[in-house]
Amino acid sequence: MKILVVSDIHANIDAIEAVFAAEAGSCTGLFCLGDITGYGPDPEECVRAVTRSASSFDPYIVLAGNHDAAVSDRIPSEWFNKGAQFSVAYAKKTLSAEAKEWLEGLPPSIDYSKATCLSHGSPLEPLTGYLFGGMETILALSWLADRDGTLCFCGHTHEASVFSGWSKERAADRTRAPSPGTVVSVAHGPIIVNPGSTGFPRSFNGGRTEDMPGESLAISESSFPAYYAVWDTEENTVTFCDVRYDRRPLEDRIDKMQL
Repeated sequence: MKILVVSDIHANIDAIEAVFAAEAGSCTGLFCLGDITGYGPDPEECVRAVTRSASSFDPYIVLAGNHDAAVSDRIPSEWFNKGAQFSVAYAKKTLSAEAKEWLEGLPPSIDYSKATCLSHGSPLEPLTGYLFGGMETILALSWLADRDGTLCFCGHTHEASVFSGWSKERAADRTRAPSPGTVVSVAHGPIIVNPGSTGFPRSFNGGRTEDMPGESLAISESSFPAYYAVWDTEENTVTFCDVRYDRRPLEDRIDKMQL
């Protein structure tokens, strides 16, 4: 079985639609690791796209991210920087009551099986905990090992990563920003996999996302990458992927965002 893993869509309908189109018919399952809303101009459209996809995937698991939780005041808007506060307010204003209710019911983490868990951020702090490869990641890998877990999928940092080599004495081994097409074995854990951000990778600054300092990435004048991963449960591998989409309509909609 192949499971599509997306995270941090961030109200970017062009990105998630490009991913769904690229993997149409290839994956039977979907893991969405949260932050469907935030930053981008299309929170309602992205909620609808993810909810509509339920009929196409089994298993189908969707988590809440910190931006999603802020819509229902599970996280105070003061936790965010000014740019993110704007997007939280924008989502609250533009989301339908039905979409808000659906988001409010999403968990920030879940056990898929005894060996595999999903979390928006760190499994020890699912809504707000970042994993960058330091002590916080060692603690998360230790927690995973203590419960005989092999694999954890998480998002939140917007950076594709693989964390392994658990040790109490040293930082975790990290494969940072695996290039699209990279295949990683997840047969022997504990291992933590971040698929990267579908909607707003840290490699570009979209609109009012000033908390996303960019890294160098060859981005064309007309396209952005949407990052995701595919977990092959039979081969015990995760493949990192991307698909390009036209950036210009997104930028136009961002320019028109207002409260």
